[in-house]
Amino acid sequence: MRQTFKTIGIMTGNSLDAVDLVLTEFKYRQIRDLCTYSLPIPQNIADHFRNLKQMLADNNGDIQTIARNYETFFNNLHDEYIRLIAFAVRRLLEKAGIAASAVTAIGFHGQTCAHLPPSISEDGNTYTLQIGSGQMLADLTGIPVAFDFRSDDLMNGGEAAPLAPVHNRHIAQDLTKRRLLPLAFCNGGNTGNLTIITKDKTFGWDCGPFNHFVDYLARSEYNQPCDFDGQFGAEGQINYDLLRDLFEHAVCTQNGKNFLLQPPPKSADPAWYKTIPALTSPEISAVDRIRTCEFFSVYIMVYSLRWLLPYEIKPSHFLIFGGGWKNPLILNDFKKLLSGQTEVLPEHRDIFNELKNEIPEIAWSDKYGYSGQFMEARIFADMAKCLLTNEPFSFPEITGCQSPTIGGILVKPGENNPLRWSRAAKGWK
Repeated sequence: MRQTFKTIGIMTGNSLDAVDLVLTEFKYRQIRDLCTYSLPIPQNIADHFRNLKQMLADNNGDIQTIARNYETFFNNLHDEYIRLIAFAVRRLLEKAGIAASAVTAIGFHGQTCAHLPPSISEDGNTYTLQIGSGQMLADLTGIPVAFDFRSDDLMNGGEAAPLAPVHNRHIAQDLTKRRLLPLAFCNGGNTGNLTIITKDKTFGWDCGPFNHFVDYLARSEYNQPCDFDGQFGAEGQINYDLLRDLFEHAVCTQNGKNFLLQPPPKSADPAWYKTIPALTSPEISAVDRIRTCEFFSVYIMVYSLRWLLPYEIKPSHFLIFGGGWKNPLILNDFKKLLSGQTEVLPEHRDIFNELKNEIPEIAWSDKYGYSGQFMEARIFADMAKCLLTNEPFSFPEITGCQSPTIGGILVKPGENNPLRWSRAAKGWK
């Protein structure tokens, strides 16, 4: 008899807008969401995390120095964050009508605050930093917690990201009977990423900023968390000089490389998303800047499909998920860029002509039974299950790790795990 697992996946993304939770049942290859819940993150916690990330950027990701020099600030933020997560877990259980004892484990990603993968590091000193104590969460909820999922891959020579491809492949196994391959999963979060699945191959990489610049301008220009329904962008026009400036200068790593031009395996850090002068220039209207950033989000995602050209792969179906796709301007731009029905930068015309794909289906993952809003949270429900069954969750062809890698560590209530951040934080070597 095959064992059934019920796990909770938790994600707080770089947008810091909400805690997303999903209770998922895994039964052989069947993956079924039982309940979902989303809790807004209080503004003070979001602002303090943004301050922490800036402090880390100023200190080259050195969390030990920050936690020592700003001990009260860090501890208060950390504990408030974990208490918020635990509260959200209790709310999810109440909504689902089940006891904590019925849950096998929680998959907790934590909050990513710094990232330097091997594709960027020039001296071999790599790190990835996620904040969050699995032990504290286990003690507050009474449920075992799997956490620190990215460290194992990084310590095995990988990028530590993206983690979506293996989960997407697990979903695709359920969808193969629907003849959807080759299939692309397109995540539109703060960072955009792609997973492409064929009958015998899985590809995946981070594309670069998706909501990041749009949300930044919505906050700074209109005091809004995002451009709801494209209301601001709809009043503007795409500025192609700004588009070129964004493409060439706005996604540069700490060693000055243009991330958009690097081939996979690769993973992004929002610390590399630069607020270039033109992004805040009053010489370009705010609505034009927002509209251009919306176009840029999907421009770089479609552009990155160039890495499939040597394999002669063109996905027939695109399953979209993530909050950015709720903006109708972005979704329409994506469709036009895929089908070659909109203007691109002259220097990229040949690439986009090769990528032209006139007959793909573009649909929310919800159409196929997998909630797009909770896709990222479900990744960690899946990772928790795979940790329990000793299944690898990262592979050399995706992250560049040296060998298939099992991700995460498991703590139980009442144990004494002291970790408040990931094992592969700066200085792990």
